[in-house]
Amino acid sequence: MDVTDLSAAEAELWEAFPQAGSVDLRPDGGVPDDPADGAGWGPERSVRADLISALLLGARAVEPGRVPAVRLSGARITGQLDLSFAEVNYAASLRGCFWDEEPRLAGAQLRRVSLSGSCLPGLEMPDAQVNGLLLLDRCRFRDRVDLTGTHVSGILSLTGAELRGDPALKAVSLTVERELVCVGMTAHGECVLAGAHIGGRLVLDRAHLSHPGGQALTADGVIVQRGVFCQEGFTADGGVRFPDAQIGRGVTMSGASLRNPGKVALAAERVTVDGELALNRGFTADGQVLLRGATIRGGLSLNGATLRNPSGIALNAGRTVIDSGLYAMENFAAHGEVQIGGARIQGSANFTGARLLNPGGVALLGDRLEMTGRFFCGSDFMAQGEIRLVDARIGSGLHLTAARLSNSSGRTLNAEGLTVGGGVSCDGQFTADGPVTMVHARINRELSFEAAAIRAGLDLRFVRATALRTDARTTITGILDLQHASVEVLHDDPGGWPATVRLDGFTYTTAASPLPAAARLPWIARDSGSYQPQPYEQLAAVYRRMGHDSDARTVLLAKQRRRRRTLSAPSQIWGYLQDCIVGYGYRPQRAALWLAVLLAIGTAAFAADHPAPLDQTQAPEFNPFLYALDLLLPIAGFGQRTAFNPLGWHHWLAASLIAAGWILATTIAAGVTRVLSRQ
Repeated sequence: MDVTDLSAAEAELWEAFPQAGSVDLRPDGGVPDDPADGAGWGPERSVRADLISALLLGARAVEPGRVPAVRLSGARITGQLDLSFAEVNYAASLRGCFWDEEPRLAGAQLRRVSLSGSCLPGLEMPDAQVNGLLLLDRCRFRDRVDLTGTHVSGILSLTGAELRGDPALKAVSLTVERELVCVGMTAHGECVLAGAHIGGRLVLDRAHLSHPGGQALTADGVIVQRGVFCQEGFTADGGVRFPDAQIGRGVTMSGASLRNPGKVALAAERVTVDGELALNRGFTADGQVLLRGATIRGGLSLNGATLRNPSGIALNAGRTVIDSGLYAMENFAAHGEVQIGGARIQGSANFTGARLLNPGGVALLGDRLEMTGRFFCGSDFMAQGEIRLVDARIGSGLHLTAARLSNSSGRTLNAEGLTVGGGVSCDGQFTADGPVTMVHARINRELSFEAAAIRAGLDLRFVRATALRTDARTTITGILDLQHASVEVLHDDPGGWPATVRLDGFTYTTAASPLPAAARLPWIARDSGSYQPQPYEQLAAVYRRMGHDSDARTVLLAKQRRRRRTLSAPSQIWGYLQDCIVGYGYRPQRAALWLAVLLAIGTAAFAADHPAPLDQTQAPEFNPFLYALDLLLPIAGFGQRTAFNPLGWHHWLAASLIAAGWILATTIAAGVTRVLSRQ
């Protein structure tokens, strides 16, 4: 380059280079002005790119004991700075400059580079190596920045930068050994960081990324060793992608706002986070948050977040592994389906006060969920849509106390096959405006519906629990189905019984409230299905176990009377006869009463007019009492019946007493046989 043809500004830079002196071409003593107006700057502020290139490539002699550098501010750089594949040994600081053409630094080996506050058409430096800092903060790029394959040994800063293009930032396989700082950055177009490796933090606080309908940030497979920060007003109009990323220490997106309506707002499938994933404190997402298959070695915090994807999936955290709990409290709201099916959570999940809104669909999908701690969905928790916990395994308890569930087109709670190491509480003003089913659930402690209001059916078939609780405040509008359920202790109150129950196969060891049989029998009578003997036998067994034998007999008598309605007409007549005479054997004192009445009638009648003897010479003295007793007892033993021959009305009376005796004996034998066979 001809150094005799330099402008005053260029000559000043030429002379300042060996001592790394600063050249500031801004007027008014270096007061910053707007580089966007640089196209109008005159020759006094213009420096040719060729001069800068020549200096950086050794055109100026180096003075001993000095470290040269290009330090230029407020200049208009004309022409194109092309250092492609060059080895540059000097730092370059070109701050607040206006560039006519984009710098080309592809494959270059550079020292520290600062373009802070400059206005550029774009920047091309794929596969470049920067030994030190690369400062692009507050830069405005009219076209894309290409950092593909670039390696920065220090910090890469895009703080406050403004980028435009499609993509606005292309940094595939970028390597930054320290931090990538993009605080307050604005990007109109996609930012691509796929495959990037960042040894420190990735900081996007207060950044604004815009690519409506597309991807605002693509960071597939990135490796970030000290955390990702997208908070303090971070916004993205378009999708944000972190699938297969490996992130150390944690991800913080507190207060961030993501917009990609009807699509995926945050895609982090199979991401690995070595700390907490915080989508909380005002985090909002219009579009799906996709965390399927993620591994989070801290907790997943959604406290205070709002997710919107109506009629779709608001949160997909299926098959995630979370080592320190899931928290969705502080008025967390999801407009759309929340999926945690197949997730494995060490610790608890807390949805206290959350609102899950997916009317007519599934509000919470937790099928095959595995959790070591408790699952809290109480204290003003509200769900519009189905809560599904099919085949889920919860270690310490499921708490739905005071929860409000509704579903206009199906079940409110579906917990078929649920296994809970502790108890399940659907009590304390729990409400469900739709069916609740827990078929085949296994609950290690009690299942409570005290003060619950279920405005539909409650299906507890095949449930196994230590205890079942209802009370006088329990309201079940539909059918309570307890068929083949089993509990050790039944805590209930007649006031909490629904109009219809299903009790066939329901077993319980004891009843905490030993109501008399007269109060219990209406409970069994509410089973409007076909006659089933088991509920009666079960209740009678509990009464006997508790020492209430009289109540047990009352229940078994009621069983026979219910059974009688299923028999043919002749059998019903025989049943009525057994009931009237001896209460099917459960009222044996009635037999003595009937015997006394018939004996009194026969004695009185035969005393007034006794029958003639068959043989006057051998007949014993007639005794009306013994004669009537001999007729009543099927096996004669007093010698009266065979010694006298009743005629006329005596004959009919004797025949009636003999028939009554046989009927009485048969019913007693039938009752005794029934009792003995039961015992």
